[in-house]
Formats: sequence, C-alpha cells, structure tokens
Amino acid sequence: MEAGDVAGWLGGIAGIAAVAYAHQANRQARKANTTAREANTLAKEANTYARRSDARSIERDDVRWEGDWSAPGRYELVQRGEATAHEVVATVTVDDEERTIRKPHVAKGQILVFDFPVAARVLAEERRRLEQARAEDAANSGMASMLPRADPMRLGLYSHSISERVDWATPNGTHKVHDYSSPTFTTLGPHD
Repeated sequence: MEAGDVAGWLGGIAGIAAVAYAHQANRQARKANTTAREANTLAKEANTYARRSDARSIERDDVRWEGDWSAPGRYELVQRGEATAHEVVATVTVDDEERTIRKPHVAKGQILVFDFPVAARVLAEERRRLEQARAEDAANSGMASMLPRADPMRLGLYSHSISERVDWATPNGTHKVHDYSSPTFTTLGPHD
C-alpha cells in the first residue's frame, strides 16, 4: 500500500468519525433545544403564577356579610359590600340546627335565606310562655311590681346561639372567610 492510499484511508476514517461526532452533537443539540423549550414553558407558567399572586396581594375585596332574622324561623345573610363574592359556601347554625347554601356568585345586595323550622316552633312556644307570664303579671297587679314573671331573660327567651360562617373567593381566587358567633344572650326573633 502506498502512502497516498494510507492517507486516503485515514482521511476516510477521519471523515466517518467526523460525521459520527457531528451526528452525536446534532442529537445532543436537539435534546438541549427540547430542554430549553420545556424550561421556557415552565418559566412562562411561573411568571403567570407570580402575576396572579401579585394581583391577589393588592386586590381590593369589599365583601361584608350581615345576618338577622327576617321572620320566625327565617334567617337572612345579606352581602353588603361593593365586590362580588365567588364560590360562596355559607353555613348558619341556630342552636343545634344547621343549614348550608352554596352559590357560584353573590353580588352586592343579594340575600341568602336560611329556613329553621325548629327555631320557628321554639320561638312560637317562647312567645306563648311570655304572653302567659304577662297575663299572670296583670292578674297579680299588686305583686307584679315585686316579682315580675314576664321577664324574657328569666323565661329563657335570650338563651340561644347563632353562628355564621361564609367562605368565598375573590375574582383573583384569594380565599376569604366571614366567621361570626352571637353573644350569649340571643333571641330567635323579635319579642313583643
């Protein structure tokens, strides 16, 4: 074999090796590009989450809940704020009776109505006892000033508990809670 042939063979082998290295480098470059695209996607998602987090941290949320009896056995929660509450779960408990309402949105002025049939019956019985006690006080007018029977506190008309819990989200998804428990002396409705 002559020197030119050897050089040709060596050049061919070097060319094949260069093609193999080029192919391997090309494959690694494709992997690097795929990894870079995935990294860019993750970075975009992270930026989206960061923007949402920033928006939630400065978000103004004017949602206020006020609850009261509207009729015997009917308790209402009114949304008094300017903003709309989203994904609302409202629970009211009166003594041992509990009711829950779920609404996708509650805007300003909307009312959530909870019916409590047991509380309505208890209130009717309390009012009957109060009227009976007043009649007894009137019949015993001389003693009534010293020992009044028609005292709503003494008759237990103000010994009930009411609790309100409202969970909701702001438009940007921030979780909010309204939690209220009545004072010790609470009635089931207006007493005459």
